[in-house]
Amino acid sequence: MLVVRALLTARVFSTSYSVTHSLTKPLYGSFGATCRNTIVRGQMSSARAEIHCSAASCPGLSIVSGLSALIADYDAVLLDQFGVLHDGKQPMPGAIECFEQLAAAGKRLIVLSNTSRRRQFALSKFPKLGFDGRMLAGFVCSGEQAWQHIKRHRSGQRVLWLSWAEDFQAWDPNYLNGLDLLLAPASEADFVLCHGSMVIRDGRESMPTELLESGVPSVALLEALRECNKRRLPMICANPDLQVVLPSGNLGHMPGVIAQLYEQLGGTVIYFGKPHASAFDEALQLLGPQTPPSRVLHVGDSVAHDIAGASQAGIHSLFIASGIHADELGIADGGSADTSVLVSDGDEPNAGLNAALTTEALEKLFSAYNTGPTHTMRAFVW
Repeated sequence: MLVVRALLTARVFSTSYSVTHSLTKPLYGSFGATCRNTIVRGQMSSARAEIHCSAASCPGLSIVSGLSALIADYDAVLLDQFGVLHDGKQPMPGAIECFEQLAAAGKRLIVLSNTSRRRQFALSKFPKLGFDGRMLAGFVCSGEQAWQHIKRHRSGQRVLWLSWAEDFQAWDPNYLNGLDLLLAPASEADFVLCHGSMVIRDGRESMPTELLESGVPSVALLEALRECNKRRLPMICANPDLQVVLPSGNLGHMPGVIAQLYEQLGGTVIYFGKPHASAFDEALQLLGPQTPPSRVLHVGDSVAHDIAGASQAGIHSLFIASGIHADELGIADGGSADTSVLVSDGDEPNAGLNAALTTEALEKLFSAYNTGPTHTMRAFVW
């Protein structure tokens, strides 16, 4: 068996991490050991005030039962999709009501998502999940930002396309429309588009990456990435997420894992999406100068993408514990909207209910990432 060792160095704000992984296992741990560029490439403007939050003093260790308790402090809300609003196939418990209550309260709502889809395609799915897109002031997604970058800088070139399977929920058959790209193998391509984590499309054949459920790259994927790196091809990553909770409840391994691997091999990656500054910049620009950053709240379930990105952008954040970190926090039911299982230090969870969210578990999680949110809720509920 081919085993490759890769040294992974990460910098999340002021803390450095160094981890060694085998490619026979997923290429990340808790994502406290994320690739060196995940935060660094998203540097915020020096004019912004970065929010630092240690595990010991983080206000996000105080668990809020519902968004109605704190929303008076904000005029606009940036909303992550997966793990907050829905799981890709159905809304999260309580999410539709919370979304509608925010709109009724006059809050400006913008979706800020790492989906690799284009904006209009992603928006077309919104009503099918029970959400009224007319209530949104904007929709910012990494897939659209990547598409626009390719249109400006790579139109007419040859591309090795890492994408989704045609029966997967994120598959967009029209994503490359308007770009005048030619699919090509690693030996002939001009760049790599890391758009999905399931299929290698080179214009001649489609080969599985075997990554989504296992976290382990196929031989075909490794060989393609090595050839691309040998030829010094840049990679464009349209979704920097590492994991997502699939509708089945299992964790899926996302395009960010492939981008991370490519960097470990020595390749160059251009990222779009959270936690990078361009994602938050676009959302704040949509709000305009009449909405100061101090009145903006970002809601998300990923500490590394949502919480760290919001901190870089100089805005407050609300961490949804029942999303991607549910297992780490010991929450058995993931998306339960039952706020009676929210407990603080010294409290006991109610008998017969699923595992409680505790401040001890939150402190351990935030300490691992050396950052933390302004607020924490178990689920996105009003």
